[in-house]
Amino acid sequence: MTRPNARGARVELSGWGWKHSGRDTHALRGVDLTVEPGERVLLLGASGAGKSTLLHSLAGLTGEDGAISGEHEGSLLVDGAPADRGRGGVGLVSQDPETQLVMARAGDDVAFGLENLGVDPEDIWPRVERSLTEVGFPYGLRHSTGALSGGEKQRLVIAGALAMRPRLLLLDEPTANLDPAGAVLVRDLLSRLLAETEATLVLVEHRVADVVDLVDRVVVVEPGGGVIADGAPARVFAEHGRSLADQGVWIPGNEPVPELTPAPGGVPLVETVGVSARTPFQVGVRAAPGGRCSTT
Repeated sequence: MTRPNARGARVELSGWGWKHSGRDTHALRGVDLTVEPGERVLLLGASGAGKSTLLHSLAGLTGEDGAISGEHEGSLLVDGAPADRGRGGVGLVSQDPETQLVMARAGDDVAFGLENLGVDPEDIWPRVERSLTEVGFPYGLRHSTGALSGGEKQRLVIAGALAMRPRLLLLDEPTANLDPAGAVLVRDLLSRLLAETEATLVLVEHRVADVVDLVDRVVVVEPGGGVIADGAPARVFAEHGRSLADQGVWIPGNEPVPELTPAPGGVPLVETVGVSARTPFQVGVRAAPGGRCSTT
């Protein structure tokens, strides 16, 4: 759904393709796609269909000046300019938060992008603190990024992206490392912020049923090819749902049910009988005075 006068970025791909260095085949090829300002797009496709590659390219990480090497063809424009020439208005959250953490302390990591954008120093820390609060980050500004769990790192990366107030927000499995409560918090936050900022959204998420109400449009890409379906979620699922499900995509109402077969019991490897233990009184002492420490 196009939002008139929205403040988001416009995305336009024409005959676009990308082949990673050292690969014989294209990740994507012949992609024709336009995303209008303020639209919210869910990008679907089989595993290996090039969804992450497309997000990285929109973030300016490919192309002549990009960090990811390879060969491109066609054009990929964000607000009329090649994506690798103007990254300031784009926020990217990748699948693996480890690849996006750059600073040793949580607050510094969120502030890093703002400093690179030249935000007024007086505005940086209020925005950092607000973003950390919004994503439910449980620690202070000085907390070590190396001491975070995977889900906590994901929240920190999301906070860093949102603090930049991007006009184009690119999310690659943003809740993959979060528990259910954390995932709900992030989705609710995204819904609210997208309404406030009118940013353009391109989202990759395998839990489709959880985000379908957040998007206007579903775009399906195929490995090594281009767009094979594009439209309102209900129509795309009605016309292509069976094919997508056969490719492992979690279509609403057709999510896979895991089959967990209990492993057969084996020969015991360790057996203990009558074990007792007591914590030593102090370092270097085998047991507390009058106590005992024994195993059998």
